[in-house]
Amino acid sequence: MVDTAVSVVIVSYNSRDDLSECIPSLMAQDYSDFETIIVDNNSVDDTVSFIKNSFPSIKLIKNIENYGPAKGYNIGIRSSRGKYVVLLNPDTVVAKAWLSELVKTTEDDRGIAACQSRVLLYDNPDTINTEGNDVNYLGFTWCRNYGKKNTDDGGVQETLGLSVCSAILNRDVLEQVGLFDEHFFMYLDDTDLGLRMWLAGYKVVCNPKSIVYHKYKFTPGRQKLYYLERNRLLVLLKIYDKRMWLKIFPIFVLMEMGLFLVSIYQGWFREKIKSYAWIIRRWRLIKYKRRSVRRDKRYMCRMLKMMSPAITFEEIQNPILDKLVNPMLKAYYQLIIRPR
Repeated sequence: MVDTAVSVVIVSYNSRDDLSECIPSLMAQDYSDFETIIVDNNSVDDTVSFIKNSFPSIKLIKNIENYGPAKGYNIGIRSSRGKYVVLLNPDTVVAKAWLSELVKTTEDDRGIAACQSRVLLYDNPDTINTEGNDVNYLGFTWCRNYGKKNTDDGGVQETLGLSVCSAILNRDVLEQVGLFDEHFFMYLDDTDLGLRMWLAGYKVVCNPKSIVYHKYKFTPGRQKLYYLERNRLLVLLKIYDKRMWLKIFPIFVLMEMGLFLVSIYQGWFREKIKSYAWIIRRWRLIKYKRRSVRRDKRYMCRMLKMMSPAITFEEIQNPILDKLVNPMLKAYYQLIIRPR
């Protein structure tokens, strides 16, 4: 039942201190027709009591265990009542016109499935954290426009990768393409959803006038690398049809061989093997997921044209990547992948 314009959904886990800044900034918006839902993934700090005591008007859902962001988002979306759903990280502070700008962009163009905010670094607000995500054709994903200066130039722009640090989603489109895939647990669940939106003929965009300040830190631990690698494979297996897999297979195998060597050198070889084991054990489930994805050749071509031919995340500085891997990826993209 839809009886409000917007539902803001925040998934929290031990987020008490972050929410003490985030929620007051929400309450100061110049747009008032919204409800706030916090889905808590069984925090062990005093997040739940803090919300109950300090913000009793907020709808609070307490999960019995840590379900991860993907399932947490789905629980919040299913319990929401808004025409649009806005997903927001708890470790953010939002500007006064943050929400009104998101709503305006989505209302102005019915072809938009999701609209990102311009996310700035909390500790360095003159610098962009992300404006959506760039996506490489082998599934590697990173923050779009990371490290660039925050300027007033430019309007609404398309972005291939969805980042739900701060994004508004059209409920009608969610009903068509489905919600978050809960098997991702965390990381790239938003990439998967965004690509499904593109394949269904919709757009994902960024409005740089919707401003968010994010307490972002790049921390590539072994557990994170496991989920990133596992979920990257899951994205590729779900999104690409057999024809695309035939195209990418040679470069995919070559890249995987290189990643095996990197994982041995950097000490996360077990996590790399684990990611393959997870995929193999769930092969029947993945085949079912593949059949559920709508693929239109026109929209697949549009998506491939927007993909990045190289890996250009500023936090990753590696001479082998710059001098060997990226030139190889770019050449393969131009010769084999890019639609003519």
